[in-house]
Amino acid sequence: MGTDRHVAVSESDYLRLLAHGTTAFELLRTALELGIFEHLEHYGGMDPPRLAQALGIEAQPARVMLLGLCALRLVDKRGDAYVNAGMTRRKLLRSGPRYLGPLVDVQAKVINQALPDLAESVRQGTNIGLRHLDGPGSTLYERLTAHPELQRVFYANMRDASRKAIGPLLDRYDLSGVRQAVDVGGGDGTNAIHLARRYPGLTVTVFDQESVTQLAADRVDDPDLRRRVRFHAGDIMTEPLPEGADAVLVFHIFEIWSRERNTELLRRCRAALPDGGVCLVYNFVSDDRGTGPMSAGLVSPYFLALASGEGMAYSAADMEQAVLDAGFSEVERYEDMGFSHALVVGRR
Repeated sequence: MGTDRHVAVSESDYLRLLAHGTTAFELLRTALELGIFEHLEHYGGMDPPRLAQALGIEAQPARVMLLGLCALRLVDKRGDAYVNAGMTRRKLLRSGPRYLGPLVDVQAKVINQALPDLAESVRQGTNIGLRHLDGPGSTLYERLTAHPELQRVFYANMRDASRKAIGPLLDRYDLSGVRQAVDVGGGDGTNAIHLARRYPGLTVTVFDQESVTQLAADRVDDPDLRRRVRFHAGDIMTEPLPEGADAVLVFHIFEIWSRERNTELLRRCRAALPDGGVCLVYNFVSDDRGTGPMSAGLVSPYFLALASGEGMAYSAADMEQAVLDAGFSEVERYEDMGFSHALVVGRR
């Protein structure tokens, strides 16, 4: 993986970004909604009047947008024309390899409404921000079942994140000896599909709530994948895991719950495995010192204020200890997986 590039800002501007963070986000979201980056890329740069004409808006709003985007280092100015910055071309164009549009969508439509309740969530130790979304259950994932469009937005982001994170895992860990795997909380099947494509002898069962497994099933149209990627609806925290697996996958689940609840889930995973079976825990992580990275620090409030009221981006050490506490006899730990991920493997 390449190293992250750096954008230097002064101390004053850094504090302005914190104080005016909502404005910065809305400049980005609006630019994506209006297709500003796509227009600048298509024409090789544009001045405000030309952009205004292309978007069908007045010149003054075009100036406001270009000024803000330039101040955020998302566009540069060359002569009279504004052009996309390098990071914009890599991450904010729909054709780019690291397009962040799904993340911006879920932040705008699902997460941001809840974050003003972070202070009260901290005081009460639960997800007060969930009050903005009506429906059944006490977690975001349950409430989304009452909002199909928001659920699609949410799982589009999860699919995008999983697609980007699965490559490093496939490169670092060999699953060729596994014949049947259960993907606990497997979402829309992205991980299961990638694994089944990599390993033609592997069958993967996605175990998740019914409305989510339906989203997953609708994505599989290849006859061979339909035979080997299966779906089992149920509550992953209370119902038995599907039988017959020699591997259990716990991907992007550990961050949702408390350490205690995660340990109990891993005990149930261990009980479902035969001797020699493996459990793979793969997740966003913080560093062991509890100081970063930025991705961990900024995603953790979402789990507290909205998702479950009890999770966070844990460290790889936290994951390793939970796997040991669940009774696995052998534990392996893989760090520096890219995308701020770590893998912990427990063998029964």
